[in-house]
Amino acid sequence: MHDKDPRPPPNSAYHAGAEFLIQGDYPLKLHKSYTDQVALLKSRGLIILDESQAAKVLETVNYYRLSGYLHEFKKDGEDCYIDGLSFEKVLALYHFDAKLTRVLMYALEDVEESLKTRFSYELSSSYPLEPLIYLDGKVYRNQSEFLRFKAMFDKSKKDNSQLPFVKHHIENYNGDLPVWVAVEIMTMGNIHKLYNNLKGCHQKAIAKAYNTGSVQMKSWIENLTYTRNHLAHYMRIYDYSFGRTPALCAKHPQMTQTGRIFDQIMAIGYMFSSQEEWKDYVVPEIKKLINEYSEYIDLEDIGFVEGWENLLLSI
Repeated sequence: MHDKDPRPPPNSAYHAGAEFLIQGDYPLKLHKSYTDQVALLKSRGLIILDESQAAKVLETVNYYRLSGYLHEFKKDGEDCYIDGLSFEKVLALYHFDAKLTRVLMYALEDVEESLKTRFSYELSSSYPLEPLIYLDGKVYRNQSEFLRFKAMFDKSKKDNSQLPFVKHHIENYNGDLPVWVAVEIMTMGNIHKLYNNLKGCHQKAIAKAYNTGSVQMKSWIENLTYTRNHLAHYMRIYDYSFGRTPALCAKHPQMTQTGRIFDQIMAIGYMFSSQEEWKDYVVPEIKKLINEYSEYIDLEDIGFVEGWENLLLSI
């Protein structure tokens, strides 16, 4: 096994003790040991009572991810943190996000599955003798978008060719997947694009199942596709502005537009398949987390408005 070459790459500038490597026109930060990472946090004003324990945390929680929770606590115009901020609080925010992500991903998986089911049922029931109707341009508005989907789907089928149900259809049905099979290898993003391109009658039928209109349905699917991708990559939720909100709906006047995760949770609730499970499991799990981390979190930073629990239970 060869030792790593300690020399800097060509066309770069470096000197001993430097924090940056000048690579072309851009300075790149250099490696820091866990101990050095702790020291850097302390130098910026973060209170760390147990440095060895903090270093242990940084062995498993990437410094870059953890530091994302520090941005809101920086003093204006300074590269240091507000007085009294502790490592304990920052770590608590990280753990709160991780646990909330698990609850929301569970709920979003339900939304994705029910949406795929309703999409496939709408098309197959409208064309009961055409199980491959999703591959027919007559149900779509824009043919260029449809052709892009077909190319993507062909690639997805090839990439998933070893899945038992795909392999079965390749070996026995010339690779043709009925729509109710095809949706199983589609992503939420695929369904979002397909729904947007469906002709109006099919959009309205699917939206009706969620007691909303097609305009709102487009917005909700788009928002929750973005949210699912955000959570799947374990991106920060706390004090994060999504820069978008699900469209309001006259049939659901409780909806909020805070720009934070609460708006997305409301949309998840409206699309969740079981009201009983929503009220008996999902909302109580969220409440349990809020109570567990009440010492560390500010509800405004996640868009939770006054009476939030009643709002979620009223869905």
